[in-house]
Amino acid sequence: MKRKKTVSRKKTAIVSDVEPKSNFSRHHKYIFIGLVVVLLLIAFGIRTYHLTSLPPGIYPDEAVNGTDAIRANETGHYQLFYSNNYGREGLFMNLIALGFLFFGVSIVTLKMWSIFFGTLTVLGMVLLGRELFKSWRAGLIAGFLIATSFWAINFSRIAFRANMLPFVLVFSFYFLFRGLRIYSARISQNQRDTTKNLDFFSKIKNWCGANYNYILAGALFGLGVHTYIAFRIAPVILIAIFFAFLLSGKNFLRTHWKTILIFTLSIIVVALPMLLTFYYHPEYFETRSEAVSVLSPKVNQGHPLKALATSIALNLKMFNFHGDQNWRHNLPSQPELQLLVGVFFLLGIGYYLAQFFRLLYLRIRREKRSEEFVISTFLLSWFFAMLLPGILAYEGLPHSLRVIGAMPVALLFATFAFESVFKFFDKIQNRYWRTLTYVILTVAIISSGVISVRRYFVDWGNSLNIHAAFSQNLKNMALFLNNLPPKYNKYVVANAGGQIMNDGMPVAAHVVELLTHYRTPGIVFLRPDFDPKIIKPRAKIALMYYNGEVIAKIKSIYPDAQVQKLDPQPGNGTDYFVVNIN
Repeated sequence: MKRKKTVSRKKTAIVSDVEPKSNFSRHHKYIFIGLVVVLLLIAFGIRTYHLTSLPPGIYPDEAVNGTDAIRANETGHYQLFYSNNYGREGLFMNLIALGFLFFGVSIVTLKMWSIFFGTLTVLGMVLLGRELFKSWRAGLIAGFLIATSFWAINFSRIAFRANMLPFVLVFSFYFLFRGLRIYSARISQNQRDTTKNLDFFSKIKNWCGANYNYILAGALFGLGVHTYIAFRIAPVILIAIFFAFLLSGKNFLRTHWKTILIFTLSIIVVALPMLLTFYYHPEYFETRSEAVSVLSPKVNQGHPLKALATSIALNLKMFNFHGDQNWRHNLPSQPELQLLVGVFFLLGIGYYLAQFFRLLYLRIRREKRSEEFVISTFLLSWFFAMLLPGILAYEGLPHSLRVIGAMPVALLFATFAFESVFKFFDKIQNRYWRTLTYVILTVAIISSGVISVRRYFVDWGNSLNIHAAFSQNLKNMALFLNNLPPKYNKYVVANAGGQIMNDGMPVAAHVVELLTHYRTPGIVFLRPDFDPKIIKPRAKIALMYYNGEVIAKIKSIYPDAQVQKLDPQPGNGTDYFVVNIN
């Protein structure tokens, strides 16, 4: 009977109780740590190289994040949710405000948190890849793929709050699966409670030590609701994992209910402030989803199924064939994944799709339980759940920013395929041929990263299209105003289009406002319907776009006013107009 009981306990260990580092010597561990440090330095270097000039400008959505941060610092009113620009979760703006407070307002401090989260996500991929595939080598491959991915590099250099989403997902899932592995190992080893004779504080310390992985996993997952709108789909992944565990683990609820409770409470505690904000302000939760939803009659024009099918096809094709066509997000002629990585992504996702249905069949028909079913369900649910924000929105398809949460798992599929090939070569008996195949595959992986980095800095970075995509003309205008002598009265006619912000100005005006806010105080921003009598002599009036009516209005008061076209980079769409009044 005792032996039977032991077998039953082992069946509850549905996550492998084998420590991934068990086959590593201390010497190998130091080599691995050294390689991870080098990888992080490479990732950081790629994300900071020529940061102030590439991208060449600041997109208005970035600028609004910065101006909201400035106002938060000046008023002391830091918000959980900022209603400007269709509404945005406030964590990213508050972090930018913190950076401005300590390091001043600049392009670097505006983007520093994107760099921070982008670099740390590389570390998270190393840890998660190692945890899922039980291999230090897989961890390094996963980290390298995201460190050198065009998709990851590009957004890590733009001040979008979406950059926090991959970080939150990767680390949350890492701590979750690490906690499950350790807890399952304790169950399978039949460990008993050794805390009965400890004092209260020692028990608390012991409890935290045993459950900190679940606490961190839940806290990070709860933090996700403070990051980006696409995270709201992420709970679907947890639901899928939960049912996978129920199917794969015998007596799962009985053995893991405490850890589930700890994880869930951690999520609730961290997410609660934002959930309460949505409860009291339901309009914040809706944002602009109806305006771009594929289910909206205004969008699908009465053909929802056709629109949905088109959206699904474009979102699935983006990884290997037809990438995001927005120059701000991608090199339009290229898919989201580099060619070799894309091929291995297809191999990886193909394997897990087949594995999922095979193991589901075995579980239903033969009651066979498998840890692999959990991993398959987890990866596939993550991938398809994080595609939903792109599939359900029918604007700018495919849209790599909306589905940025799917980027890490797409690279994990590729990682699995690469690692599987390495394992196949592990079986080669001849040391020479085994080493040669290792070298060839390693060079191929590194080459794919070099191609992606070159694609960003050379192919994309030298394109004329990115100047207009990042509103470089508005950046040039701000620099012009900053360099004017104090004797001039300075005005900006905010006649650009776009969403009107809380200050009554279009979103594009915030690029100029951000870059001139402290360097050139006293600039007056005007709407196109302004009264020309408010303009004082000896003035420089910058127009975001040429407007004959505005110029005529100014000349009605100052007939000798001169219109000047300025363009530091002719032919790149970086020009703007200035009206000079003596």
